[in-house]
Amino acid sequence: MKRILIVKTTSMGDVIHALPVLHDIHAHNPGVLIDWMVEEPFADLVRANQHVHDVVPVALRTWRKQGWRHTLAQWKALKSRLAGQRYDAVIDLQGLIKSALLACAAQGPRMGPGFAYAKEGLAALFYSRRAGWDPKAHAVERLRELSALLLGYRLAGPPVFYQAQANKPLVPAGHLAKIWFLHATARDEKKWPVVYWRELAHRFSDLGYTICLPWGTEAEHGQAQAIAANIAHVEVLPKMTLAQLRERISTAALVVGVDTGITHLAAAHYLPMVALFFATPAWRFAPRFNPHAISLGDLDRMPSAAEVFEASSRLLRGNKL
Repeated sequence: MKRILIVKTTSMGDVIHALPVLHDIHAHNPGVLIDWMVEEPFADLVRANQHVHDVVPVALRTWRKQGWRHTLAQWKALKSRLAGQRYDAVIDLQGLIKSALLACAAQGPRMGPGFAYAKEGLAALFYSRRAGWDPKAHAVERLRELSALLLGYRLAGPPVFYQAQANKPLVPAGHLAKIWFLHATARDEKKWPVVYWRELAHRFSDLGYTICLPWGTEAEHGQAQAIAANIAHVEVLPKMTLAQLRERISTAALVVGVDTGITHLAAAHYLPMVALFFATPAWRFAPRFNPHAISLGDLDRMPSAAEVFEASSRLLRGNKL
């Protein structure tokens, strides 16, 4: 194969989970060119991977707000843009009807998850080749298995997201180091209580650490301010693009985050982190591939601030165990 198009448009965490597919395909076929169709807000996350040849941004969320006529016109414009390129494979890793329709804008045999595996079973009707995965597999491994079966290669080694090294040593952090609290999430059930965040901030502030609070929406900004109120050494960061955030978070001594896209981004860079899971199954989404990560909680079991502080302290001392 000479050129492949991957369709994985949303959400941020799902896009990050799919990144290892690029390394896998390239390892199997070093000369292949890989393009990626993705929602515009996440384009920089994909573009940062060395194995991406071209990014095809779409804005389906915006198109749909303006009605089906506008959406159809934008789909035709997308098809026109891709008209000069024929792909050897168009792989829909999303498994939704909307992603399958977006894949139809490209020329080439369409592939994706089978009827029992696609998030919307009818999406499988659009594919000429289908495959699945081990239902007990992690979210990252599911996508790796799917791509390997569709393209006919064998998986080897752990997932690789970017150039960051998974085997870099975990070193103790000095007390001037910065700790990032990834508190923001669009789903209420994934939110860790503000009172817990404040208890954790107080503990680290008393030890002299600086706590950084990123945000993306006004509601998240308000939550960051509520966490920071009257606590020393807590910094509510300015609003940033994902590219800016990715650059800044790479210097964090520790990340504490709920199950959200930025947490998965930090995990993909193998940052020391404590990941909190209580609204989603840890076996499926926890960053087990990151040797510097500790995952706490599980479905219907929310970790306490004391648990998180103890695990965080171990990582700051350079000791995961």
